[in-house]
Amino acid sequence: MAGGLNTEMARLSHRDIRQRRRAIRVLFDLDIARALEAFVPLLDDNDPWFKSKSLEAHRKWTAQNGVDSLKPLVEHSWIEANRCAANLLSQFGKDSEEYANILLNCDDQTCQRKAAASLLQYSDKLKLAQKLSEHTDYQIRKLAFCSPSAGKELRSIGLKDNNRTVVEAVLKVIISNDEIISEQDVIILIDSDIDSSLLSKPAILMGGNAFLKLVESSPSSKTQQISQVLSEMCNDVDDEQIQTLLNAGQLSVIARWLRGRKDAKSDALLWKLMDDDRLPTIEKSRLLERLIGRAGEPEINAKAVEFASRCQDNLLKITAENLSTAADELNS
Repeated sequence: MAGGLNTEMARLSHRDIRQRRRAIRVLFDLDIARALEAFVPLLDDNDPWFKSKSLEAHRKWTAQNGVDSLKPLVEHSWIEANRCAANLLSQFGKDSEEYANILLNCDDQTCQRKAAASLLQYSDKLKLAQKLSEHTDYQIRKLAFCSPSAGKELRSIGLKDNNRTVVEAVLKVIISNDEIISEQDVIILIDSDIDSSLLSKPAILMGGNAFLKLVESSPSSKTQQISQVLSEMCNDVDDEQIQTLLNAGQLSVIARWLRGRKDAKSDALLWKLMDDDRLPTIEKSRLLERLIGRAGEPEINAKAVEFASRCQDNLLKITAENLSTAADELNS
């Protein structure tokens, strides 16, 4: 096998292109990692096909040959060789630090990003994260701010980055780690048109002006998402956040929060909202529709009958009557 391997490796430099092509096919079929050394000179070949086969060999056998097999790729003037090395850095962990630093300083953005990702993934050094958080490329700044070594203070700085993608990525990490965000930062983020779904949890926890500003500034398409997070965090009509919304007249969020709730306080608030002209008819109708599953409860049925008898809106009247009819069918 060794003789055959050496023979085929030697044929890669043969004058006859057919011999060289055949040698490449045989070497890939043999799949012996030592063959990689014979593919290194092909990085300088004039034929693009042979150059591409050299890259393929490096992707196939570099990990088995050790981190120093990256050197020909890293030091080459061909940008595709550099990119190939950058994509292989992660296979060597911290051992590839030397080559990652070289690629970080090259002119190619792809190499820089891959190198930064590799360095940050295996580093616990705050200084590295701080350095890369000041990089001109926003993707590298994002990697730095979101890396495990960044720390709370650096992530707080990341919230003030001038790139929205960076800020939203940092915000996700902060929320995932249950880290505290100041009310001022939350309000600034809301004013910056950051995705409101990311701000729901910290704003609701904070309550007060921050929460109210989030609700008031969010498009109607985000109301359901805010209500869902609100349902996960607030369980009582008397909770500060619920009262804040009621006092501010943000009844659509309240209506969606009420759906599926069955306690006495929630029921009382529901029927109170049915008489509030500030709540759109469609939201009232949906609240009534959600009560169908409770049609067998005497109090629900009585309220539905009473509401239908005095309601002037046809849609709501029909919906309430349907609820009453469902109750009668259950009792028959």
